Amino acid sequence: MKNPHIFIITLITTLWSLPALAFECNPDGNQSEMNACAYDDMKKADRELNRVYKDLRNKMKGDKTYLRNLKLAQRAWIKFRDAELETMFSCDDDNPRICWGSMYGMLYPYAHAELTTERTNRLRFYLKKGINSS
Repeated sequence: MKNPHIFIITLITTLWSLPALAFECNPDGNQSEMNACAYDDMKKADRELNRVYKDLRNKMKGDKTYLRNLKLAQRAWIKFRDAELETMFSCDDDNPRICWGSMYGMLYPYAHAELTTERTNRLRFYLKKGINSS
């Protein structure tokens, strides 16, 4: 190794950041604990979206045209969601925490979860009421 100091600094920095990964959700806690709640909500929303999407695909498994279009729509929605989040958290700096501060780690996943829940509700509507219902 040419420069062992860089390795040691990298190792120390990595080990120092590991406790940040161990925060558990506490809505009344510090910012890191509230961020963990937001992250948990985002993951829960993603899991529910995937479950409902799978259920809808299973319901419509005999309609290959519908399944193809559903897949295209879902991919387009993911691109839309990501673009929407990018717009919501626009920042001239490459690091959005410069613009949004310490709450970025909470605001972003909550916004992600909200958009995901909206999409899940739309897919749930198709699942329960039928595809061509309005």
